[in-house]
Amino acid sequence: MTVIHKVAAIVLRGGLLLVVRKRGSSVFLSPGGKPEPGEDRAATLARELAEETGLRLVVFQPFGSFTDRSSLEADAIVHMDTLLVSADGMAEPASEIEEVAWLDSGYREDGVELGSVFDRFVVPELLERGLLRERSAPLPAEEVVLVADLDGTLVFNGTGPGPAVSAVLAELVERPGLRLVVATSRAPRGVRALLGSLSDRADLLCCNGALVVRRGGLMHRTALPGAQLAKMVHALRTADVAFCVEYGDRFVVSHDEAFPWMSYPDRSVLPRGEEPALEGAVKLAVSAAGVWLDGFRGLVGRDVELSRHASGVLDATPAGVTKAAGLAELLAGARPTVVAFGDNTNDQELLGRADAAVVVGERLPGLERAGHVHRVPASDEAVASALRQEVEYALPLHQ
Repeated sequence: MTVIHKVAAIVLRGGLLLVVRKRGSSVFLSPGGKPEPGEDRAATLARELAEETGLRLVVFQPFGSFTDRSSLEADAIVHMDTLLVSADGMAEPASEIEEVAWLDSGYREDGVELGSVFDRFVVPELLERGLLRERSAPLPAEEVVLVADLDGTLVFNGTGPGPAVSAVLAELVERPGLRLVVATSRAPRGVRALLGSLSDRADLLCCNGALVVRRGGLMHRTALPGAQLAKMVHALRTADVAFCVEYGDRFVVSHDEAFPWMSYPDRSVLPRGEEPALEGAVKLAVSAAGVWLDGFRGLVGRDVELSRHASGVLDATPAGVTKAAGLAELLAGARPTVVAFGDNTNDQELLGRADAAVVVGERLPGLERAGHVHRVPASDEAVASALRQEVEYALPLHQ
């Protein structure tokens, strides 16, 4: 009997497990594959993740080694080294992969067939360790928190929500028991510009969670590590690539023509040859990111979160500071029902951990495979309808 040796990635985001399905197969498998001659586990893992999903390996740790019959090849046994992985980027099908999916514990209820090693060994171990989300209906709570991203989620033209979303938000913030939280890569000034007076009715998770603002007052700020920021700025200066450094109450851009949509009064331009202040910076944004996702990861290691927007802009924020972490800090131990809306990788953890979640548009493929997630088109009318529907479903639990 043939023995197949495979290195497999366990990728978890927001408690959801990434799996892939090859063309011509109905079985979902772990990302990964067979080592090529001379490859160690890290090289195999990095190559297979990039080839199958486009993800960039950041760090990994051993999870366990398992042996079972192959789900795809008759008369073959798979010996699988599984590794718990952190990776950059958005998982999308590539190479021979036809579909990616993010699963919770209820995948069998949906008719998803998972490869034998993951189904029999990995999933039970993840559940025992509390790493995989268990499928369950939302429980009654005293409060419903509606947390939503802005650009690409509530806003599609850069100037503010459309008439349908604006009307629904104005209605929802008046409902007893509903708390609105805006979670965005923008700073507070950007939220105010897009939402106007409605921003005064919301708590804010700005700069991807590096700034936590409770109803107009700054609650918490997390700065980028100065040494890592200096490395990134030096690399960008050397390559003459435009960037912006955000401090929360002000920001500076490297080139006068850079980030033209950020024409706020507190904008300033760095004089040629001058370096930005490192202290207190909460976000670095790079215009036309190009290869900077890979380049920065090599510079800063695990100390910085990297997130690329659909527009091509790359955000660098402090490690561990995410929208989901900012929400947990804002809620301070309370456990309301959380309904989340988002569209990008910086929303993924938040969407995964919410009680109910809506993905807007076509990004984050496969996330709707989780039982609490569904997808709607990126249009004003579709999002407005979903906002009302999700809140009306959640609020009766508390009445």
